[in-house]
Amino acid sequence: MEKINYEKSVARLEEIVDKLENGNLSLEEMMKLYEEGTALAAKCAKSLDAAQLKISELSSGKGAEI
Repeated sequence: MEKINYEKSVARLEEIVDKLENGNLSLEEMMKLYEEGTALAAKCAKSLDAAQLKISELSSGKGAEI
């Protein structure tokens, strides 16, 4: 999967959901989109976890000094 940022990942995930909800796809196409969607969802969750950890570190004074 190409390297894309969080916002682009979320936008692509929304596209996938729209296509899957439409229901005009073959089973094979649906499975490919589902696989891509689960990978994107995991990537987004990882990004959010990293951001939350960074915010926690900064809030507790453990982050890098500016």
